[in-house]
Amino acid sequence: MSSAQVDPVLDAALIATMSDPSAFDGGTFLAGREYRVVSFVAHGETGFVWRVENQYGQERAAKFTPVEFVPDGDVTREFQLRQSLPSPLFTRAEDVAAWTHQPSGQTFMVIVEEWVPGAQTLESFMRTAGDTIDVRTIVEFTRHFASAMEALEAKDLAHDDLHARNIMVRRSDPGEAGYASNVPTLQLVMVDTGSLKPLTATRKSWSDYHHIAHHLAHMHNQVHSRRNLTPTDRAFLAELRSFMPYLTEEDANRAVRTGAALRDWVDEAYTRAEFGVDENTRELNNPFEFISAEQIGSDGLLLDLFARTTWLEQATSNDPLLLTGPRGCGKSMVLRYMSLRAHAERADTHVPLDVLNVAGIYVSCTADFQNRFAEFQTEERVEAYRAEIIHYFNLVYLREVVATLIAIQARQDSLKVFGLGVSQAAAVMEYIAHFVQEPAGATFENTPLRSAASSVERAIFESQQRLHTGAAAPYTLTPLSFLGDLTTLLVKLMPFFGAHRIAFLLDDFSLHRLSEHVQRALLPIVWERRSSHLFKVSSEKHGTVDDFRGGELTIDLARERIEVDCGSEFLTAKRAHNVEFATELLRHRLRAANWVGTPEELIGDSPTLAAVAETLAMKGQSGGAYFGMGTIASLCSGDISTLLLVYRHVLASSDKTSRRLVPANQQHEAIVDVSRKMLRVVMHHRPLGKELHGHGEAFGAFARRLLQDGTDNQGRPLQVPRIEVDNESAVEVQLTDQQRALSRELLRRAVFIAIDPGRSRHGMVTTVRWHLRRIYLPVFQAGLGKTEALKTNPVGFATFLDSPRAFLDDYAARRLKTTHAPEPAEQLDIWGQP
Repeated sequence: MSSAQVDPVLDAALIATMSDPSAFDGGTFLAGREYRVVSFVAHGETGFVWRVENQYGQERAAKFTPVEFVPDGDVTREFQLRQSLPSPLFTRAEDVAAWTHQPSGQTFMVIVEEWVPGAQTLESFMRTAGDTIDVRTIVEFTRHFASAMEALEAKDLAHDDLHARNIMVRRSDPGEAGYASNVPTLQLVMVDTGSLKPLTATRKSWSDYHHIAHHLAHMHNQVHSRRNLTPTDRAFLAELRSFMPYLTEEDANRAVRTGAALRDWVDEAYTRAEFGVDENTRELNNPFEFISAEQIGSDGLLLDLFARTTWLEQATSNDPLLLTGPRGCGKSMVLRYMSLRAHAERADTHVPLDVLNVAGIYVSCTADFQNRFAEFQTEERVEAYRAEIIHYFNLVYLREVVATLIAIQARQDSLKVFGLGVSQAAAVMEYIAHFVQEPAGATFENTPLRSAASSVERAIFESQQRLHTGAAAPYTLTPLSFLGDLTTLLVKLMPFFGAHRIAFLLDDFSLHRLSEHVQRALLPIVWERRSSHLFKVSSEKHGTVDDFRGGELTIDLARERIEVDCGSEFLTAKRAHNVEFATELLRHRLRAANWVGTPEELIGDSPTLAAVAETLAMKGQSGGAYFGMGTIASLCSGDISTLLLVYRHVLASSDKTSRRLVPANQQHEAIVDVSRKMLRVVMHHRPLGKELHGHGEAFGAFARRLLQDGTDNQGRPLQVPRIEVDNESAVEVQLTDQQRALSRELLRRAVFIAIDPGRSRHGMVTTVRWHLRRIYLPVFQAGLGKTEALKTNPVGFATFLDSPRAFLDDYAARRLKTTHAPEPAEQLDIWGQP
């Protein structure tokens, strides 16, 4: 792969020359236009801005960029791109020309644009007017940004340089959307579009949405630092903290990447904060809120929305577990459902111990560890703080253990079912006091668990400070064995935990959350073998470090834990089971939002996948092929967030009172639209977005070509969404480092879903099996079933990784020369699947 290009930067001599009025002969430039320079404004890394007047005496801003800094030397490119961007969110550009400075001979591209009178940069505004920023400011600021993003997205553009000096703040003018005669309202204006480019051409590490998150974080901190915050302020700031990671999320399928999504979030969050909704009892505003489990603040609501997955029994087994799969596949939802605390807090409801099997203690790496451990990226730094990192990890889980016991203690069956009484609570508090000092304070009641909770909270705060400052702890920190010793005590005190083994649920233990060195420091805890507890860990595919260093533990993967790939489980499950899950998922959400319609009434039944393929293969076919609950369930490759997105679009014209079936052609159009958008966002993945998109697009077009032009030996349209490669071990040997990195990204980003290795058709070795993510198929009008797989060898697979379109075109041409399958077709069930 080519190395990243380095952006050109102005040199000191040119800066000195172009910031002096003497650079302009007679104080004017662009002969024939007669612009007169007034004052130097600023320079950036690639250009200069002067305040000028046109021939009518009107103020304008003139930006000078060395022509060699302009892509392909095209001085009109930026001017043409920005013409479609609306004012006042973007300044109007009125002139463009090349101008040569004499006597140096340096040629500049000059864009003359609207001057923003009475404005200051966002950087200056937050510095000088920070005390005026409140929650309402943040809400309205975000809405302005959402409108700007929508304007850019409509033209497939990115600003690509939205730092705080390229955003102006001014008073709004009469006639503008935000203007009010009785209130001095403000207007955002985006300037300096020198980096404006098509979305697919962006290459900077920070996207426009990264910059938005940065600005929101500054505003959050300014408001949060005040003491006189209302409950609404505090509630909204908490919502903001939970939301900002979605602006910087590297997975484009989970991240916020549209202005509409940004606006919807801020409006819904402010409404929740303003009206003081009780998160433990509230209903959904609409069935499609909270596309990710991490966004659901209420455990009670999460339990109401939970739909039983086909792999729930594996997740709740007495085995240590690594849960992998595509982002949005329901890993977090399942782990949170397994939380004993979530169920116990419903004091009047039976805890479904027969389903849970284990006593889950849930912690999220995103919420609890990512920011705290973000600075620890090197082995040397982790080693220097190793004891504190382990201590902090132990304390966070200790806090959740104590919170779970508090929830149990509040129940009427706490002693009868769980065996938790006064003496047990006192014993737990006594054990904790050996490691965590109780804070001084006046106390009128003896509440051991509540006192323990206060002690642990203070210890966590102190540990946070030491992680930041490097100060030494004034007491002995908790050791590697702490959680194991704690669970051993709990089993002794409360036999309930002997029958229902404690399962520490660690959500999103992935390298994009915690560095490999932090993971290695924690792995001896995570995969420790103890009869009193076990860990169940979720991670993105290839997201955990499997090797231990320092001799703490020798890992044998088959002995340490089992792995469940949610995407693979969904792809290999019987279609009827997946339809049942998808229906239950929608039914629960409709009920929670008080919709009267049911999935059967609103979406209805589906044709078989074989019938869908027949319809799609017909020449000149029109009307809907993708419709019904079964078809929608088949669009999912374990990525449950996809189901919710499809439901949102299919039911866009329905409401709480609807019972009318959405027409098949309307469902079809909605599904194809979602497919197109989801394939498109693959390009936003960094650093290999274009390559990942190219492979997905090539395979989708390949699947369509075979469906339309080919048949198998039974005369059925070919459905080939899968590639199978003989000799799994040889694949690793065959691939170069670059090909191996690409293959991992294709799986990590779920462009393809890896299915458990099957037996080779030669019966000797295992076979790599990749299935194209199903949601990408509708945009190509391809079938959702499988009648064959593309079968190749390791050399062919390497060729596919390097040149997917050429490889697939060649394979298709050879396959279409035959009138039937090259091998006996697999036996299919009534759904058209093996």
